Amino acid sequence: MRISLLAASLPLALGLAACSSEAPPSAEPAAAAPAATEAPAAVATTSAPSSHSFEAAITPGDYAEHVRVLASDEFEGRAPGSPGEKKTIEYLQKEFERLGLQPGNNGSWFQTVPMVATTTDPSASLGFKVGETEIKPAYATQMVIGTRTGAPESNLADSEVVFVGYGVNAPELGWNDYAGLDVKGKTVVMLINDPGFHTDDESLFEGKRMTYYGRWTYKFEEAARQGAALAIIVHDDAGAAYPWEVVQNGWTGAQFDLPVSVDPEPRLPLQGWISGPSAEQLFSAAGQDFSALRTAASQRGFTAVPLNATASAAVKSSVREGKSENVLAMLPGAQQAEEAVVYMAHWDHLGRSFQPGADQIYNGAIDNATGVAGVLEIAEKFATGPKPARSLLFLIVTLEESGLLGSKYYVGNPVIPLHKTVATINLDAMSVIGRTRDFTVVGFGSSELEDILRPIAESQSRVLQPESAPQGGFYFRSDHFNFAKAGVPSLYAKGGVDHVEKGEEHGKALAADYTANRYHKPGDEFDPNWDLAGVMEDLEALYGVGNQLVTSEAWPNWYPTSAFKAAREASLEAGNASAPPEHAQ
Repeated sequence: MRISLLAASLPLALGLAACSSEAPPSAEPAAAAPAATEAPAAVATTSAPSSHSFEAAITPGDYAEHVRVLASDEFEGRAPGSPGEKKTIEYLQKEFERLGLQPGNNGSWFQTVPMVATTTDPSASLGFKVGETEIKPAYATQMVIGTRTGAPESNLADSEVVFVGYGVNAPELGWNDYAGLDVKGKTVVMLINDPGFHTDDESLFEGKRMTYYGRWTYKFEEAARQGAALAIIVHDDAGAAYPWEVVQNGWTGAQFDLPVSVDPEPRLPLQGWISGPSAEQLFSAAGQDFSALRTAASQRGFTAVPLNATASAAVKSSVREGKSENVLAMLPGAQQAEEAVVYMAHWDHLGRSFQPGADQIYNGAIDNATGVAGVLEIAEKFATGPKPARSLLFLIVTLEESGLLGSKYYVGNPVIPLHKTVATINLDAMSVIGRTRDFTVVGFGSSELEDILRPIAESQSRVLQPESAPQGGFYFRSDHFNFAKAGVPSLYAKGGVDHVEKGEEHGKALAADYTANRYHKPGDEFDPNWDLAGVMEDLEALYGVGNQLVTSEAWPNWYPTSAFKAAREASLEAGNASAPPEHAQ
């Protein structure tokens, strides 16, 4: 989710959009502006060869070696567009070649993802005027603002400010905060999370469990569709599931996007966040009780409230175009090679920061060297075993920390057609706290993939459980989500928090400690003292799910209540209609 250093100086900021983790995710630093390096069709490894001898089985030693290398200072935090990217993709290519896998993208190990990096100049200003009162929150410490349009200068003058509650338009839920409202050219101020969150009302959306309507990404998307000139989200620690520091770190560096030509969805001229205290100051000056309005916004029938204020902003941005690489390896199936199961993880992290500090490298050991190492271990077990009937695609994507851009690009340009993609299994920020009694399924209750996982987990004396902090919206913050939106059944599961020997409180304490002290911070480093017994069980279980799928003709679907089921059925119908009769499912 954020930041890393540019290939030479600029901080690269990744917009808050990614990495879930039961030892949650969410903080950011500065990153690398995308250097326009050529995607190598084949690359010569520059890093020193490892003396480690790998085994065919999934083992703690092999797993730890992958994490150690990928999270080493030599890889400089794996920022897209930086020297760390080159070392990372070289390492992945080398490992896939060692396993005897085939290049996964029509003869290439890589899929080039075009990107635009926009960095806001620290001189950016945002001001509100209520009568004769002027409120000017400070950049970074009290507000962040930027543009994703690619414009070098963005200005707004005297834009009417409207409080639009949670900024949600959900017709299927009978909820529209924009009902009867024309916000074209206006500034909309909105709350993070869903209407049911602060009231614990399970009848509103999903109560404490965040839906996509609660994500900041959705809120900006909807404001753009409504024609707003500026959208501002009010931060609060509980609703966002991360402190202001995460917003500050993630938005004060380069923000990555796909080019408009690749991703034509509407974008706001300006967007940003303000801190809770700054919002209270604004609402108070406007004669409004912020707390009371937040309560009102959580009730059905809420009507947007004009604040009788205007907003002005001035933003200068440096804009650079570049590219980064997804890495793909294929194990072709023996019978139904055109059908595939995808194992995926993101290789990118936050790079390095040139801000003062003893440790400037965001090594990203747990987030997400652990996931990449897991995919490599699973790939090795498949590669050294019987050839599967269906194909396996091992997809290691870039730009997850920038808003799931690598997976978004792949889904728009798939190697295996999505209607032929049986399922996606995502590994992100694996648990290294030891064996647990629970197996966390992020987005629990979503798809029939859980029916395959459940007996495997039970054989390990484990129980499937939803994430312990559903308010964090983790299902929408990792790369499987792009596949899910396109209808492909997707499983995102990992070790839970109920430690076999020390109990649930111990596991929750470790998760909280990681979030507070290491997540998206330089402290996320490889530790040779990690207890890997639990992650070994996780990998064996996730291998088992994929193995059942590639050795059968099963087509798991979403559960009937899933919002993604219609997209899957439409995808299969469209794909089968265009396929020759003998290939239709």
